[in-house]
Amino acid sequence: MAGYKAQGNVTCTYNSNAITAYVNQADLQSTLQQIEVTTLGDTGKVNIVDAAEWSIALGGPWHPTLDGYLAPDAVTPGTSRTAVITYSNGASTVTYTWTSTAQIGDWQVQAAPGGAITWSATLVLSGAPNRTVA
Repeated sequence: MAGYKAQGNVTCTYNSNAITAYVNQADLQSTLQQIEVTTLGDTGKVNIVDAAEWSIALGGPWHPTLDGYLAPDAVTPGTSRTAVITYSNGASTVTYTWTSTAQIGDWQVQAAPGGAITWSATLVLSGAPNRTVA
């Protein structure tokens, strides 16, 4: 089975602002924490799974418009907004939505001589997403 290209098939929205034009990385991650519950009577290690921790790692070329969308919330910890990310193969689109539970974490603007100004951030997401397929 062939893969799908990301360019043109991924969209990102933060606080109702389309940021796709400023993004060249959009990595959705769900991390499940393992809790060990092994007892002396068990014959091997026993784990249970805790709730998932969701995040979206974003980055790309920096632009003042993008800075205006994200930086005010980055410098105001605790500000929660709606985040939407979609992935498509051209026939179906999978949409993940967090309503008023996305916060900007790890905001960075990078600049070096001879290089482009770039940015990166992690959207820290509370709760499970609303996932739809169209």
